[in-house]
Formats: sequence, structure tokens, C-alpha cells
Amino acid sequence: MITLKTRELGNQVLQTLKAHGYEAYFVGGMVRDQVIGIENDDIDITTSAHPEDVIRLFKRVKETGKRYGSVTVLLENHPFEVTTYRKEGRYTDNRRPDEISFGTSLEEDLKRRDFTMNQLVMNEQGDIIDHHHGLEDIKERVIRTIGEANSRFEEDALRILRALRFCASLGFNIEQKTASAMKEQKKLVKTLAIERVMQELDKIIRGKYHHKAISYLLDLGIADELYGLKSGFEEILKIKEKVYPIEFFIIAHIVDEVEDVFRFSNKERAIIEKAIQLHEVTKEDEFNRFIVYVNKLDMCLLVNKINVWLGYHDQEQIIREIDQRLPIHDVCDLAFKGQDILWKTNLKKHSLIGVIIDELKYKVIMEELPNEYKALEEYALNRVEETLEEMDDNDE
Repeated sequence: MITLKTRELGNQVLQTLKAHGYEAYFVGGMVRDQVIGIENDDIDITTSAHPEDVIRLFKRVKETGKRYGSVTVLLENHPFEVTTYRKEGRYTDNRRPDEISFGTSLEEDLKRRDFTMNQLVMNEQGDIIDHHHGLEDIKERVIRTIGEANSRFEEDALRILRALRFCASLGFNIEQKTASAMKEQKKLVKTLAIERVMQELDKIIRGKYHHKAISYLLDLGIADELYGLKSGFEEILKIKEKVYPIEFFIIAHIVDEVEDVFRFSNKERAIIEKAIQLHEVTKEDEFNRFIVYVNKLDMCLLVNKINVWLGYHDQEQIIREIDQRLPIHDVCDLAFKGQDILWKTNLKKHSLIGVIIDELKYKVIMEELPNEYKALEEYALNRVEETLEEMDDNDE
């Protein structure tokens, strides 16, 4: 369902276009979700008006997709993607048509769309037009391509992953001919930009019915084309709890050799690498004070969860108890700091001061020293004296 305000603004776009002699309808995901009963404020509009016509009729228009016949109309800061009826030429890259020409009829435009449930259009009164039995397929909870399935996937290989994404989010079955074509055309997945693959995988894994979609992914052999992720998908099928994409990728890297093609942010890559290393250290050995201090509570709990999913011992209670008992959680919590060494001694080399502070941290964490100023001062000053003597000996 969409909010009343958004629907009213969308109606204004339709009415403006129609008042100037053009056809215009709501189309795609919003209409589909309206039928299913899902909230969706992302409104797309299909029209006989050309992009220049739309730009002329509305005050605020973004021309981002103009070359493909799409512009974005902004009403009260809400975006409405408005796309001209299109006819498409040949596809030679399995992703986008070689050329696009504007069409003259709604029926012609709808033939080029992917699945029957996504070709529904609706006017401002809420009447739905269905040229390809999309309402029937929604009722039967079926994902079916418009026209010949192999052709649809050859035109745009991303539709293979989109079918799985809709399966994951809606729980629909994939119609037999559509599924067979996905299996036949599975190798086309490797022609897709890895960023688009990751976007679709993210939505598949997050979907409410991700187990169903992943079963299709494996049964149809599509997982074989996903750069070493197959074993990871097999693992998360065994897991009853919700698995987030970052957790999936950690598991995938642990259980198999994943190709280095995926584009993670620096933060994501650091999490994955750290989690893999920590898994190796803790899968059969216990978490200790130093591990929990260095890796912090959230990372330790994340890795423990993955360890449990992979069949290892659950140490959550141990980790939480260790974290609660830690005398410090950060170097800033030390009662005696590096600055104190600078003030109280002749040692000025920061790298050597850092070594002494690391020793203090370790001894406090392992409860070999109390986190008290005098105790730490005494230890640190003795170590400084030893360090200065070693420096003098080396100079000689």
C-alpha cells in the first residue's frame, strides 16, 4: 500500500500529463505491491509523453535517465520516475538494448518488461489494466516471464537474479518454464557487473523467504556461477535464524575459496578479514580476556554466532562475562598513560613508549597488575630505565 499523500502527488503527475493530451499510468512495483497488500511509496509512471514534454510540464525534473527515456519529476521533494513508452532493439551485451526508440502504445511498452506481475498498470482512479495475466499469477503466487523465457533472460541477464530476489521477498514460486530458462541461461550471470550482482544478492539474503530463493539458486545451478559462493549458500540453508549479508560473506570465505571479485567497502572488508582470523583462533579454543579486549564485544559475539552456525561450541556467556570483568576496554582507560612517561622520564621515542604501554595493557587485562596509578607507574618507570640502559649499551 502507498501513503495517501504520495498517491495524491502521483495522481497530480498523471493528471498533468493527461490534461496535455498524453497517456499516463502508474506501473510496475507499486502496482504489484498494491495488489499484494505491501507498502510501497516508490512510484513509477509510464507515459506516451517524451522526456522533453515531461521536462516542459513540470518545474522540478532530474534528467538523469533521459537517454533511456526516463526523467524524475519532483513534487514536494517526492520523486516520481516517468518513463516514455519504449520499443527496444537487439540486446548484444545481455543487459541493455543496443538502441531504444520511443513507442506509441502502452501494450507495446509492456511487452518489453520482465515478469507478468511487474507489467500491471493503474490509472488515478485505481483501475488496473493487465495485458499479460499478471493478476492471475499474483493470485497463484507465481513468477513468470512475459513472453518466451529464454529470450527475456538473454536480453537482460539481471532478470535471472531479479526472479530470485522476488522469490526471496514475496515467497512466490518460479514458474516451470521460467525456472528452466534460468537454468539454461545461468552462465549469463557472469556477464553482469559485480556491483549489480551484489545488490541483488543482498536483497535475496535479506528476504523473508531467502531459504526458498537460495534453494532455487542451488537447484538451478546458478550458484555455480557466483564466484565461489556455492558452499556458503549451502551452509546458510542449514541456519534457521536470520543471516545478514555480511555474515553470509564471512561464512562463504570460511567454508570455500571465494574469488576476489566482490566490491566491499573498506569497513566491510576489514570486518570480514578480522572475523575470518578470529574464527580460526576461537573455533576450537576458548575466548580469553586478551582476545575479547582486542576484538571488542560485538566482533566476538559475531564470530561466536558464526562458530555456532558452523557447528562449534557456543561461548556467548563466557564472552559476555569476560567483557564485564575486563578492568579496561580501551587504552584510554589505563590509569597511567604514555603522556605520563613523557612527563616523568627522559624517554621521548614514541615507538618505545608504545611498547611499554602495550605491556601495561596486557598485564592489566590479564590481571597481572591492578589498574592503579602507583602500580602502573612503578612498572613503567622500571621498564623505561631498562630501555634507556639498553639504548646506552647499543650506542657504545
